[in-house]
Amino acid sequence: MDFVNPGALWWLLPLGGGILLLYLLKMRRKDLKVPATFLWPPFRSEVRANALFQRLRFNWLLVLQLLAILLILFALAYPQVRREGLAGEVTVFVVDTSASMSAVDASGSRFEAAKRFLHQALGNARPGDRVSVIEAGPIPRVVAPLSGDMGKIRAALRDLQATDCEADIGEALRLGAALVGDLESARIVLLSDGAFPEIEDFSPGKAKVVFQRIGVSGENAGIIALGAAETPSGKQVYCGVTNFGTKYVTGTLSLHAGGRLFDSRKVEIPPGETLGVNVAAPRGAKIVEAFLETDDLLAADNYAAAVTDPSASIRVLLVSSGNIFLERALALDPRVTLDRAASLPETERAGSLGQSAYDIVVFDGVAEKRVKARGVLSFGVAGSPSPVTVSGSVKNPLFIDADAEHALMRFVDMRDTYVAESEQASPKPQGVVLAESSAGPLIVAADTDKRQIYVSFKLLESDFPLQVGFPIFIANVLDYLAGEGSADVFSIPTGKPFSVPAPPGVDSARLKTPDGTTLKLEAAGGRFVAHNLLKAGRYELRVGDRKQTLYASLLNERESNVQPVAELRLGGGEVSATSAGFRLADFWRPLLLLALLVLGVEWWVFARRS
Repeated sequence: MDFVNPGALWWLLPLGGGILLLYLLKMRRKDLKVPATFLWPPFRSEVRANALFQRLRFNWLLVLQLLAILLILFALAYPQVRREGLAGEVTVFVVDTSASMSAVDASGSRFEAAKRFLHQALGNARPGDRVSVIEAGPIPRVVAPLSGDMGKIRAALRDLQATDCEADIGEALRLGAALVGDLESARIVLLSDGAFPEIEDFSPGKAKVVFQRIGVSGENAGIIALGAAETPSGKQVYCGVTNFGTKYVTGTLSLHAGGRLFDSRKVEIPPGETLGVNVAAPRGAKIVEAFLETDDLLAADNYAAAVTDPSASIRVLLVSSGNIFLERALALDPRVTLDRAASLPETERAGSLGQSAYDIVVFDGVAEKRVKARGVLSFGVAGSPSPVTVSGSVKNPLFIDADAEHALMRFVDMRDTYVAESEQASPKPQGVVLAESSAGPLIVAADTDKRQIYVSFKLLESDFPLQVGFPIFIANVLDYLAGEGSADVFSIPTGKPFSVPAPPGVDSARLKTPDGTTLKLEAAGGRFVAHNLLKAGRYELRVGDRKQTLYASLLNERESNVQPVAELRLGGGEVSATSAGFRLADFWRPLLLLALLVLGVEWWVFARRS
């Protein structure tokens, strides 16, 4: 218990001493002679020596009066007690919903323990408190805006669910700081086990960050790697399992291809060690799934899937001096495996020995060269194999028209695109103009022995990367250069959005989740985007008559290492974990009510004696 005004307790000495002094003093009476004392029997006890002080004897009135004074002084000292839950009048709770929060070392899971803490905190709220709840998932969101309506906040918590994904804790904390960072007494309470990297770009402002640690153990093993590779002896599947705990892990590792078991073995992994398994892949296998059966804390990392069919992925080489916009747009497609190079490797030039390691080569501000890959995309600098002939350059060309019916230009609006400078080009006989400006073609495509797309301007000399249509254009390019039906089986990380083009006339799709639930997806910008791949397992996406199978896997060492941390690194500083969050609650009101009750009892005792 803490006291805001502890000096009030010193008044107990003069007030309590004064009351004791009154009980020590004797009444001074005037002497009167009477014929006999038997006429006043009730007053025989008062016939004593006439002195200033008397011996202190037990008296209930004295006890009650001292108790009343003590209670009143304690109330004036403004006592406060600690209660678990809210840490201030304005509190933002950031709830970690990442995969590691599904570990079951707490009563239930860590996520359930975090929700219980949150409900208890809401129950301890007092009038005037305001609370907000933020979900720290793959895409952070405000579950409950800042409000004093605790019932409404409890109702909003029903939508809060754990995931099998890596969470963006940094963005969730920045969102919390944006809500209360300018308030002195505000608190940002992070409910997490701390299984995330250091967050550098963060400042809480005037608010204080409280790290409420959830979880106590780190005994877990998980699949951290799964894939296939061509070897001299044929295609081999490799699988890596790591024991992140301090005890030996024993269990069974099973590998399936196309839903059929092709390898199963007992495994024993020492603490802190990784077990690697290599086995021949079954003929014709497109997808391999791994299952680890063991008694550990986290189930999400006991499953993984990997595509073994090369046609199910798109290998892209980006030849560029650096373009973050283009890199992000290419990486958005789950089929893409992206490599970068400042210049075209000699092994990828047409005429060199061997097959190409890539399906598509993208030239960004670099002259296009002849390559072995089946698809080529070039920006801003034509080369001899380009489907255009360049005669010069032009400043600020104005967009005129585009072929909206072509697969490359569907849902791509370039009318407001600003181009500082472009090449002045004319199409070769095999070139098809898809977009045109006042200075000539902007985009030209060709489909001969390979598919080529030429864009007459450099991306960084325009605002095209900032336009809504840019990622749609890149997605269309990948579909066009990779060929129709390039894949119907995908392996993607949990939590990563998945998008596919929407065929003409199809405005909705169906996504079947691992638990059997079917979700409806609406077309947006000519594509279907699935943000619901939050659990590890097998999904089915139906777009018109086409079915695509998606396998979502965690495969994340940081999430599999579920050992709770004692200290976080946030914005260059350190935040230590607390075992239990608390707030200071006023306790003077019940003391004052109890003092009034004691005074009432004291008056009743006095009246009865009188």
